[in-house]
Amino acid sequence: LVKKGFFHIFSASLINKIVSFGISIVLVRVLSKELFGRWAYANNILSFFLLLEGLGVVSGLLQFASAAKTKEEKASYLKLAMTIGLIFNSILSLIIFSFSFIFELPVKGSIEILRWLSFVPLGSIIFGIFQVFLRTEFRNKAFSFVSTFNTITFFFGVLLGGILFEINGIIIGKYLSFIISSIIAFSLLRDYKSYRSVKLPSKKEIKEFFSFSLVAVFNNTMSSMLYLLDTFLVGIIIQSGTVVASYKTATLIPFALNFIPSAVMTFAYPYFAQNHLNKQFVKRYFLKIQKYLFILNLIISIIMILFAPFIISIVFGDEYSDSILPFRILSFGFFIAATFRIPAGNVLASIKKIKVNFYNTFISGTLNIILDIFFIKQFGSVGAAIATVLVFVIS
Repeated sequence: LVKKGFFHIFSASLINKIVSFGISIVLVRVLSKELFGRWAYANNILSFFLLLEGLGVVSGLLQFASAAKTKEEKASYLKLAMTIGLIFNSILSLIIFSFSFIFELPVKGSIEILRWLSFVPLGSIIFGIFQVFLRTEFRNKAFSFVSTFNTITFFFGVLLGGILFEINGIIIGKYLSFIISSIIAFSLLRDYKSYRSVKLPSKKEIKEFFSFSLVAVFNNTMSSMLYLLDTFLVGIIIQSGTVVASYKTATLIPFALNFIPSAVMTFAYPYFAQNHLNKQFVKRYFLKIQKYLFILNLIISIIMILFAPFIISIVFGDEYSDSILPFRILSFGFFIAATFRIPAGNVLASIKKIKVNFYNTFISGTLNIILDIFFIKQFGSVGAAIATVLVFVIS
């Protein structure tokens, strides 16, 4: 694990989450509660659009480039992913920009913020493709470096921009972090700088690539909606920026801690993909991963539930005391998702059992909408937390 860069990935993921959490704290402290609610809601809507990012080419690139045997084959998949990703995300940016003029969001003031974030998909897809390609090369140190650099750059953009220009400064910081990080990531792929001259994969390979990518993007969309739909529906049903801010605050730590299973699977995924036909390898290492995650996540979840009032008060301030109960419920949800849902979903994808994930995400995604509407109407933001955890359990 030391030689192959696992601890580089884990430490980088830890640093990224600490810095990302620092960004959230800066936002909460720099912006008023109402303005933070607008920012959170606009980003929530943006995240819905980004669920379709690149039609899943990042997932396809990770799977097929990891399994590729030659540099030329890897480069051909890189070219394919970048071509399709840029075309689709350019269209996506224009759709978001147009949407911001045609529709109004229930949280007042958030639509203008969304408009200025319209072209984030372009920076996101370029950086995402370069970043994941480093993983397919098993260059975990380089991957960890660019991930951390991107997060730290955004942190300083938020800190300086937020203090000087509030929302406008934060938006500028977000764009600059993608631009600078993408340039650095590309410079690390010096062996592939001529990838544009490489031929695209064969028609058969392109068909397989797209079949995998489209199912993957659907699965990722439905899975990610579990983390997005509740905030969206809280905004629609309750229509209060302060309630959205309180619920969003309750989600920050439990959702951020998913970096633990994500870091483990970021490292492990290419190895499972390489050995997807070796059932004994898959079984052995999946159970090993799950055993240690169970112990670690159980301890973390208990600590968060017991010390919720202290954590909320110290980190976010007493004005967010209404976040304590949703925070405790979501802390239990973290244990379920981080121990069972995330590792299993990643392994199923790596061994090409994406249809299993498809049916799972379709059923749980449908139930997510129904349960969210019912529980939010009954219990407000607490109901959103209950619905999310129930769907984690079902999933």
